[in-house]
Amino acid sequence: MILTGAFLADAAAAVENKLNVSGGVLSRFAVGPDRLARFVLVVLTQSEPGSTDRKVEVEMRPPTEDDDPIRLEFEVPEVSVAEFPGFAFFEIQVRLPADGRWVLVVSGGTGAISLPVVVSPMPTPAGF
Repeated sequence: MILTGAFLADAAAAVENKLNVSGGVLSRFAVGPDRLARFVLVVLTQSEPGSTDRKVEVEMRPPTEDDDPIRLEFEVPEVSVAEFPGFAFFEIQVRLPADGRWVLVVSGGTGAISLPVVVSPMPTPAGF
């Protein structure tokens, strides 16, 4: 498998064998007091002759060296790795302990893609 692209979105679905992304592509995320972040990782794939590896590894690097990176691993369904460009998406739910610029390094097969995400606290509504 060749990883040809990746991005973060609010939501994604497969509709009539096509990728349907809603809510747009994320580059910022506001977390509440629980520091919980929920988003979807979308990967674009292509087959690689002779390769059966379908693992996608994600390393979420925090903005400071004080915190350890968060590591996740996903398996791309076989149907998503075809002769033609394919796609897969994975819901991610993690606690992000620090504000600032996180970098998600997404790797799979022969490709690696860096996705920066700025994490900030959710603004408190007026009157609270």
